[in-house]
Amino acid sequence: MKTLKLLFGCFAVVALAQLAVPAWMIVSHEQTLAAGEVFKFHTAPVDPYDAFRGRYVRLQIDQNSLPMPAGVEWKRGQKVFALIETGTNGFARLTELRATPPVDKPYLAVRVSYISGQTAWLDVPLDRFYMEESLAPAAEKAYREHSRVAQHDAYITVRIRDGSPVIENLWIDGTPIRDFLARK
Repeated sequence: MKTLKLLFGCFAVVALAQLAVPAWMIVSHEQTLAAGEVFKFHTAPVDPYDAFRGRYVRLQIDQNSLPMPAGVEWKRGQKVFALIETGTNGFARLTELRATPPVDKPYLAVRVSYISGQTAWLDVPLDRFYMEESLAPAAEKAYREHSRVAQHDAYITVRIRDGSPVIENLWIDGTPIRDFLARK
């Protein structure tokens, strides 16, 4: 009887842990959307599909490299922190890399992809915008058309809280992607 209670107790702990992890991920995501600071990033073009999460539009922000600070040596895959400023045009840009998160400035946690000379190329976690399966192919096509250098009127709005980003929306020609597709 004692063994049965112990097994049931272990089962209950494991079951709670399995429920707590995804619940915490959802809560964290929603907290960022509710309370994170909003930034707009220009994007550049890159029919993706993720077997577990569904269709998405593959994104790439315009800026994915920064000069390395003097006297530091970073390695590929290392987590670093990119400071963010909003320019006069209303769009965000990465301005500086740091080894530790700043206390008083907005930042984005990124990973070093590779280093070339004194430039660090970054893996910026703003590369997927998930949408309904039926809309994603049309959204991907519209995004590619509007991300070209000649047109270049696609961007994303991102909420960032404590360095963690959540893509709020994909915009084309100043219109949220779902509304843009509905107009066509």
